[in-house]
Amino acid sequence: MRMINLLPWRQQRRARCLRFWGTLSLAAWMLVIITAYAIRINNAVMLPGLQTQLSGIQSVRQVLAARQRPATPAEMPAPQRRAWQPLLESLSRIIPAQAWLTELRYQPPLLVFIGYATTLPALSSLRDALKDIAGFTPGPAGELQQDPQGRWMFTLQLKSQG
Repeated sequence: MRMINLLPWRQQRRARCLRFWGTLSLAAWMLVIITAYAIRINNAVMLPGLQTQLSGIQSVRQVLAARQRPATPAEMPAPQRRAWQPLLESLSRIIPAQAWLTELRYQPPLLVFIGYATTLPALSSLRDALKDIAGFTPGPAGELQQDPQGRWMFTLQLKSQG
């Protein structure tokens, strides 16, 4: 019987196994280090851009908030308030008892009336009376809808002449 020495074969297999697992663990550690470095670089690059974007969004938000904030009568200059007083007084005289306004909006050059009327004749008399308001001409016709209570919801517009 012949003796076979398996020790060199085992040593080669062990060395090959150590090389494989060593290379695999080294590759995994390198992947972790590269990923951590990429995340750090990405954060360093993205942070100034995000801060710039945030400051831009905040400035736009401030501008929009200033635009959307309604001017209270106390904030309006006195001559501007007095200029609207004759118009509002004439409106209060011409609106029939069966009609009322829920919203009055001025977006140059349009003055928009939104309200309700209990009858269509009251609405037509209001529409006719609005033609006599000084400084304004009738604008395009707005919406007209009947709500469940039978009232007529209307939107009327006047164009400013000046």
